[in-house]
Amino acid sequence: MTIKVYPETVYNQDYMLRVGLGKVSGASAISAYGRRLTAGAETNILWPDGTYALPASTGIQMSVVSTSANDTAAGTGTRTIEIHYLDANLADQSETVTLNGVTPVLTVATNIRFIQCMHVLTYGTGKAAAGTITAYVGAQNYAEISTGKLRCSSSVRMVPAGKKMIVNTIHAGSSSGAAGASTIIELVTCNFGGHDYTADSIFIPLGSATFQDNSGGINILCPLVFNAGDVFGFRFETDKAATITGFWSGWTENA
Repeated sequence: MTIKVYPETVYNQDYMLRVGLGKVSGASAISAYGRRLTAGAETNILWPDGTYALPASTGIQMSVVSTSANDTAAGTGTRTIEIHYLDANLADQSETVTLNGVTPVLTVATNIRFIQCMHVLTYGTGKAAAGTITAYVGAQNYAEISTGKLRCSSSVRMVPAGKKMIVNTIHAGSSSGAAGASTIIELVTCNFGGHDYTADSIFIPLGSATFQDNSGGINILCPLVFNAGDVFGFRFETDKAATITGFWSGWTENA
């Protein structure tokens, strides 16, 4: 039997490998990881906190605080974190914040449009967050590092200016042990059919799967493409207490 290899297939595989190796100008690999432990039935964006909302398009200044006094400059927990964010112009930025335990610390940046991720940078003997670390304004949290963890676990990302974000792999699952929770996990976006729902933090589903103490994934042969300013991630609906996870990966390239 003769197997014909089409040039397009060889090119596509080689292109993704070259992106991963940093060999393609203007392109880089990207992924997001979401995790949520629910106390019971819940419908929410897949991230570690409660109600999910997007900051104003003009950007905002945030406060960063921990629930533990050990997350401080000389503490045994997390000492500094690094926040990766998009500014009001959707440009990639980062800021290092030195924690002060249960006393909030203001970010230097006043134009944070969206936090892509925040993670532990330096730490004490505990080598993790001693408490729950949040970036917030008022009663609204925008990013969280859970107690005992090293990074945020939000599945949501926003595409930077001048870029396209291409997603070609997704994986998700739900585990609840003896409780047998039934969980629906959706890939959702704030940008659908030429309409932008970002201002109201409305997410439209693009596809879904159902899990009961199981997980699964798919490599998308025709990748999903998101444009600058688009927001997307996972949303879940579960009928009992469960641990829900989701992961997607792909790459960004110049628009």
